[in-house]
Amino acid sequence: MKKNRLSFWLGTVMGVAAFAIILFIIFSFPDIKSEVQPTAILHVTPYYPSATPSEPEQQTDSGSQQATALPGVFATDMHVQVINTEGHGLKIHSEPDIESDTLTIALEGSRWIIIEGPTIVEGRIWWKMWSEQSGTTGWAVQEYLTAATE
Repeated sequence: MKKNRLSFWLGTVMGVAAFAIILFIIFSFPDIKSEVQPTAILHVTPYYPSATPSEPEQQTDSGSQQATALPGVFATDMHVQVINTEGHGLKIHSEPDIESDTLTIALEGSRWIIIEGPTIVEGRIWWKMWSEQSGTTGWAVQEYLTAATE
């Protein structure tokens, strides 16, 4: 019986000692994880494929860029309607530039036909439009246009 007790206590003491040694080893080494710096940084640039290849953008003297029409959004020969002007109407310009002459003001809800574009100037998308009702041709910002309902 004494031998069993001695074995029990000897095993317990050895187990506690082994556990204490393991804890000492774990906590005595410095934390090297916080000092590690990444060797490379990965920057992911999303790729959005298009159904048709686009032509490279060309910079002109006036600072404008020619872009390709967005399929399903706006395109030439498309009927559009003036929206979201809060009743003030949309300025139709002689050139795709906010500083160019205003030819007319298209009323809210008026219908136009896109005949050229888009042209991007200073972050704005411009379309050249023609009014079948008045015969006026000029440039307008896409922001205030929507596809006309038949």
